[in-house]
Amino acid sequence: MNLLIYTCITDDYVDLCTDVPEGPTYVAFGVENPPAPWTGGRIEDLGDPVRSSRKPKILCPFDQPNIYIDASKLHLINEEFLKLSEEILSRDKFFIMQHPHEHSYLEECAEYVSKGWVGSDKLLEFTTLVSETQFDFEEYFSPLCTIIWRGSRNEEFDKLWWSWYNKGGVRDQLSFSVALQLSGIEYETENSRTLLDKFTDGSPEGVWFTQTDQNRCGDYEYSDPQDPTEFADLVTELTGLYDWEKYYRSGTDRITGEYFFGNAGKYGYAITWDDETRDQIIIYTSITNWYDEFPDENYYDPNVKYVCFTDGKVNKKGPWEFREIPAHVLEEAGACPRRMSAFAKLCPHKLFPVGSKTVWLDGCYVHTKEWVEQCKEILNRNPYSGMGGWGALTHMLHPHRFTFHNEVMECFATNYNTKEELMELINALVEVNYDFTSYCSPVLTCIWRAISEEMFEFHDLWWKYSLIGSNRDQISFDCARQLTGLEWDTIPDWESIGIDLTSSEAKRYRTKRHPQAGRFNEYSTLHEIIGECYDFLAEIRPITGIQDEHQIFQVQAHQRIYDKTRWDPERNNHVLLSEGTWHYDPTLMKRNGKIVSIQDYVNKVALGRTIGDVDTNANNAFWVKRLKMSLGLKNLKPEHYKMHVWDWGWSFADYVRKNVLEPTLPPTEKAKNLLQ
Repeated sequence: MNLLIYTCITDDYVDLCTDVPEGPTYVAFGVENPPAPWTGGRIEDLGDPVRSSRKPKILCPFDQPNIYIDASKLHLINEEFLKLSEEILSRDKFFIMQHPHEHSYLEECAEYVSKGWVGSDKLLEFTTLVSETQFDFEEYFSPLCTIIWRGSRNEEFDKLWWSWYNKGGVRDQLSFSVALQLSGIEYETENSRTLLDKFTDGSPEGVWFTQTDQNRCGDYEYSDPQDPTEFADLVTELTGLYDWEKYYRSGTDRITGEYFFGNAGKYGYAITWDDETRDQIIIYTSITNWYDEFPDENYYDPNVKYVCFTDGKVNKKGPWEFREIPAHVLEEAGACPRRMSAFAKLCPHKLFPVGSKTVWLDGCYVHTKEWVEQCKEILNRNPYSGMGGWGALTHMLHPHRFTFHNEVMECFATNYNTKEELMELINALVEVNYDFTSYCSPVLTCIWRAISEEMFEFHDLWWKYSLIGSNRDQISFDCARQLTGLEWDTIPDWESIGIDLTSSEAKRYRTKRHPQAGRFNEYSTLHEIIGECYDFLAEIRPITGIQDEHQIFQVQAHQRIYDKTRWDPERNNHVLLSEGTWHYDPTLMKRNGKIVSIQDYVNKVALGRTIGDVDTNANNAFWVKRLKMSLGLKNLKPEHYKMHVWDWGWSFADYVRKNVLEPTLPPTEKAKNLLQ
């Protein structure tokens, strides 16, 4: 297809960009003797440079398929844009983007007045004329007229648009929507951010919407900017748009201080709302591929904003504002729905502006009033004052106080990741001198954050390392923590936050398993899985420096070791493991050829009791050091001597059974294929 791209420039508004892709025919109206590859076109002088530039845009002079694009955006078109345009024009339809703010008619008018683009008298006159037609103000379509794709010429629509344009101010959106509806022309549309992300960065902070000398937008005033509230009241009378909550979403941009109108959900939570009850905290989540359902019994606070990022595969219900996961994430995540879902969790700074008070929670958990109130308390304990304050970031510590090896075992044994994927991540950590023995053992089901510029690097690194090997986010979180040196507040007890995260009913709204990459299945045995974990840890132990070889062992003939996840009714006791069975138990250690309880030694150390044959501080220090080595930790504090790590042996086995051996959730289609 021979593409025709044209633009209009009057009064030297911007320089004509010549660095454009080869192939199309380029026409620049208003530019005499333009440089190649452009040819010129004459513009009629209508006495106003803005209005003059609009005439070729609206009254398209070409019969063949063509694309109009504002001159201020020409430097952003590329080969991807050409391919996209060919695909759009091949459908022989009129195509226009929908404005990301999805303005109502009332909001569109208010924006013009607030910025001084069109005077209030002119807009009232225009609205009065429109009200005398069959135009439905409630069905106003909010266009982004920066680019227009015309598959064929439609003179009737163009003339109607031009007629209405001349009845209003120099902005062309209102007249476009009126002509669109009254003409009944068939058209196609797509949200502008979604479409723009296919060839450029259409995010609120991206290059498409960032104002520069070249990338100018609405850089003119025809009247004094004013508070549009009184004007909006008058327009309401003319249009019948009395529902202000629906048709007049007005606020102030926290970053620029300017008025904001429309759907903030498509923009980002950058708004200080005129209704202060809306300017509270944001509770958000992400659901992809139908993994989670929102619990029907969720408690929703009317003064909290609820946002769900999704690929569209979610059952929409409740007060949630559903936003599309940015298109660029799909490519970066490699179409992995787990990684797609994680983007919002790991990169809130790219979705919410600085100052936003956010709470991440996985979508399947039941919200309670107690939990919401605790969220408010955590985020508001101290006013945000930079890193180190409570407002920066708060997360929970795993009650089992995972070591790095514990985390790797869980990923490997439950099919979250293959050995190769985990090795890829481990090797990447080695390259940045990551300290495996200082693993912070985070629980990231719930995270409290105030978005700050000091956190940008951390979140970028978290996302970067989450894309390497393992698609779990705990290890990459700690990597970003170590690389940035940031510290923040932690909650040691996850049962204290007012929400059920641990019971058998906690995840009843999770509908299926995430994609599995490992090779274990229901035909595997716990003995086999733990044995392979032993071999894997033996391979990485020289790399990590963690001396925990005692935690996985084969049961000897003289040992009575019980599987605490299974019950033997005949013995009325847990199942006694047979000789040679691979067993994992982090509570035990080898001493003098015997398996003994680390907890016994912990208690003695903590209480200052005799260890071994000599009661000395040096001897106590030796055993504390040995304990740290046994757990793979070098920062073990006395208050952690009685951690729940002692439960992790049987919890690990139970976790493997629920996820692999006796799964309680159906696998995804990808997992089914891998397990066949």
